[in-house]
Amino acid sequence: MMALLTVLSMLFPLAALSAGEQIQVMPVAKTPESNTVVLALAVPKEGKVLSGNPVWIQFRLDGYALGAGSSQFARAKEIPESKLGQTVHVVIDDMPYFAVKGIEVQPFNEEGFYYDTSFKFEVPFRLKPGMHTIRMFPARSFGESLKGDKVYVASYFYVENMSHPIDVNFNAPYITYNEPSDEMPLNVEQPVLLDFYVSNCELTPDGYKVRLTVDGKVQRTLTSWQPYYIYGLKKGKHTIRLELINAKGMKVAGPFNDVQQTIHLKD
Repeated sequence: MMALLTVLSMLFPLAALSAGEQIQVMPVAKTPESNTVVLALAVPKEGKVLSGNPVWIQFRLDGYALGAGSSQFARAKEIPESKLGQTVHVVIDDMPYFAVKGIEVQPFNEEGFYYDTSFKFEVPFRLKPGMHTIRMFPARSFGESLKGDKVYVASYFYVENMSHPIDVNFNAPYITYNEPSDEMPLNVEQPVLLDFYVSNCELTPDGYKVRLTVDGKVQRTLTSWQPYYIYGLKKGKHTIRLELINAKGMKVAGPFNDVQQTIHLKD
């Protein structure tokens, strides 16, 4: 393993270590995905005021088998898989995602014609009165998000009233944190998947970038939108922070562009 890490650190300057550091961050190829996968949010409609909790979400998904495994991909043997199989990851406001397979809704219209495969689920926690945002995308059984043009949705709605507005612009550059999360099994025997979604901008060495900070001290600048493996995290709790920065190294404004999550690695 150490020999492999040495070779990788030579190939990828991104992962070069400072004196005493043990953490390595390695870019890995995106898992192949079909361009026919389409995700659409059906309920609630954007800007809708809901009567209260529980909040039910309904979505349509085409070309993607929820609940199926991803064993056909090599990554399934490299990092842990969720017992739920393939799911849709749902991010409410700035909270960590929760994974859903959804309850299938009768996919026929009132005339009896087939139109799509629809699913619904209940948000598993109470939402306070006011404005809320929702972001959704399909994910493999090992947590990696799909990154096609039609697989990501973002919207907003209200619970009870239109108070507590969130200053969000879904047409501006922003990122959505995905992995690592304690939703997925994490252990010290395998690398930890780092994955996120980029909206309305492109990551390049001389443009937008994502700054990764691990445990408040190890930093890497990510210049390509792809998954990464984090090696060297020890047993226990760790904090992962992602920030979207511009070409001048300044943090991009927006409620989602500086996000931190705590994960827990076990034996």
